[in-house]
Amino acid sequence: MIAIGFAPAERLRWLVEDVGLPFPMLRDPEYQAYRAFSLQQGSLRAVYGLRTAWAYVKLIARKRRFTRTRTNRLQLGGDFVIDGQGIVRLAYRSRDPADRPPVSLLMDALREAADTPAP
Repeated sequence: MIAIGFAPAERLRWLVEDVGLPFPMLRDPEYQAYRAFSLQQGSLRAVYGLRTAWAYVKLIARKRRFTRTRTNRLQLGGDFVIDGQGIVRLAYRSRDPADRPPVSLLMDALREAADTPAP
């Protein structure tokens, strides 16, 4: 597993430490992976809408800290599961910053990918 972000290196290091990612975080400042996976930019309404505000309220209630970022706030992310043969088992493109796939969908895709032998 890897995570890919476009933020400055120090911001990504903070994210890895804050979240406790147990896998590598790669930096993509030119958005090459974002373009390759057809990830779009969100509208102002989608990025700063009620769903996103509610997600932040829940995180703040859990005492999560936030830092301001100078990156492209409109860039949307996604979740992808690719097996050992390079077959995309899950492609989930977020509609807004709070849009994440259900854990059950991710787990099913990961199990399917794990059952596929690498060449």
